[in-house]
Amino acid sequence: MSGTTGLHEENTMSSIHDLPCEMLRSVFENVNSQDVPMLRTVCSMFNNVIKTNYCFLPRVAYLVKIFSENGLIMIANMKSGDLNGCTQVRSFNHSYNLFEFDFKHWREIGIVELEFENIKDCESETVDRAINLVLNEMIKTKQCQLRKLTFTNVELSNKTAAVTQGLLDAALKQCENVTVENSILPISFQPESLNSAKFDHFRWISSTGTSPLPSTQILKKLQNDMKAAVNKRSFLAEMGSVTVEAACDFLEEWLRLPIASFFNLSFHNCDDTWKTRFLVECERRGLTHNYMEFQSRTHTNAHVKVSFSQDARTCCIWPVLDVPARTTGQSVCYARYFRDF
Repeated sequence: MSGTTGLHEENTMSSIHDLPCEMLRSVFENVNSQDVPMLRTVCSMFNNVIKTNYCFLPRVAYLVKIFSENGLIMIANMKSGDLNGCTQVRSFNHSYNLFEFDFKHWREIGIVELEFENIKDCESETVDRAINLVLNEMIKTKQCQLRKLTFTNVELSNKTAAVTQGLLDAALKQCENVTVENSILPISFQPESLNSAKFDHFRWISSTGTSPLPSTQILKKLQNDMKAAVNKRSFLAEMGSVTVEAACDFLEEWLRLPIASFFNLSFHNCDDTWKTRFLVECERRGLTHNYMEFQSRTHTNAHVKVSFSQDARTCCIWPVLDVPARTTGQSVCYARYFRDF
């Protein structure tokens, strides 16, 4: 009798191969991204499940760079954190013509950084087609890990406005870092897209869009995110001048918040008139300071430092989280001097 029972238990024992594909996919979703390719070599069943569901599984993080070379639009991929330079997804040590690239490889990687660099003097139709191709392939391969979008030395005509704006709007929904430097782009930042944007690092340097950059609205968005944060976060912005009221709003908000988040703000085109208006507004609000150091109202060992550069016409604002602000008559000690400079 006992032998019969044992035989029955042996016959009803299940293996992992008996699991439905949906359950295997759920298991693989919790696997480290580096292990997913190796799982494909275990058996044909694992391979088929992973090939079918690659876009839903953890993928190895990659940086993708789009650039021009001899009038051609090129693409190069680099594993995130790889210091050896750009490599093709399958370890080829050179870049590819974008229109000859096999985008099936994108199913196996997760794009965390997308860079457009040195795209100038290219035919508008070619650039429009290139950006449209990149955007469509990102949608097709379900790229939802994008954390950084960068445009550097890029000049695009108004003929590419629709597709470039579409790429920006899609990126704002998931990017933490948006950087535009020395570029001319046919894009604009709409209030509705800014309100839902995920970025906490924003840099717009020596660049122009189809409409003036809404620097004040961007600073207000960062202020609201800082106010809503339940943990310490880092905020960075480098852009053109904002209104003195917006700068004071941000400063006043940080001084009273119980969570002292780190931030670094740099505003360009801040001349002596802007500085005078800023100090008048601080005085009107009762934001007292000594040597441009504003003491936190909730943290005794934290303050905000404001610095103006007359030559660069720049205003920089950042917090110091380990030292209280100086009081009236207090001189600068050597420890503070060497720490700050």
